[in-house]
Amino acid sequence: MNRSIIETRTGYQHGPVTSFINQSNVKQLNPFVLWDHFQTEALTGTAGFGFHGHSGVATISYPKVGDIVHEDTDGNKGELKAGGVQLMASGAGVLHKETVYPDNGVTDAFQLWTLLPMKDDEMGSVTYSMVKKDDVQVVIASESQTKVLIGQHAGVTSSATHSVAITYLEVSIKPNRKWHHTVAKGQTTGFLYVHSGEIKLNNVLLKTKHQGVLNESDEDINLTAGDFGATIMVALGEPLSQPIISSGPSIHSSIERLNIGTRNINRLTQTLKTKQNEN
Repeated sequence: MNRSIIETRTGYQHGPVTSFINQSNVKQLNPFVLWDHFQTEALTGTAGFGFHGHSGVATISYPKVGDIVHEDTDGNKGELKAGGVQLMASGAGVLHKETVYPDNGVTDAFQLWTLLPMKDDEMGSVTYSMVKKDDVQVVIASESQTKVLIGQHAGVTSSATHSVAITYLEVSIKPNRKWHHTVAKGQTTGFLYVHSGEIKLNNVLLKTKHQGVLNESDEDINLTAGDFGATIMVALGEPLSQPIISSGPSIHSSIERLNIGTRNINRLTQTLKTKQNEN
């Protein structure tokens, strides 16, 4: 079966964020449960999200333009420079905040979430994996350039680690040129997102800022860029055999675990408020 696009999404814009996965379709792209594009053109000062909670998911941040300062209630703090990628597994619950520092008013970043395996990681501790810009593996071919953020492409493997089998790539393709990816066995879920330009896959055209949901298959991907070339994001993953129960910020495999994660977040929120009041 040839890999093809079975659905095109234009997303829902709220402020500087365009979201493509919501409560109505959160189960469709297992293990992926969120895909957001954050973009500003003339931002004054900083932007971001104050302390808020997650449990049961891994959040993957990739800023193309602008830097992100991250902090959580486990005492972790750091800066993710543009071009780097960071994965946070929230486990049984954590509060974190992200502050985006624009580059001359411009920000351009992606947020991808996955489920966490219910056996060991869903209710585990908070963990991180980060790859700085200069350490991101890049595959340069005659017709394209592929940044391997997570997973592998053309025999090149990212140093980022994740408990879920996924491939996450940024690909730049020259005008009217082709790009090929050998999909890892079992990674039957996937989508493409066109950041700029347009592409054609199996005679289906995908335009700028559109998400194309792929059919369920681990067949290879062969696509062609349009007359002006294209830059795309590629996400492929192996589905997890577990229920998906979502409250929005937390996603778990059972109501009981969702309730535990919610209680942990509420407890952390109250502790944070108490500390802030004391200061």
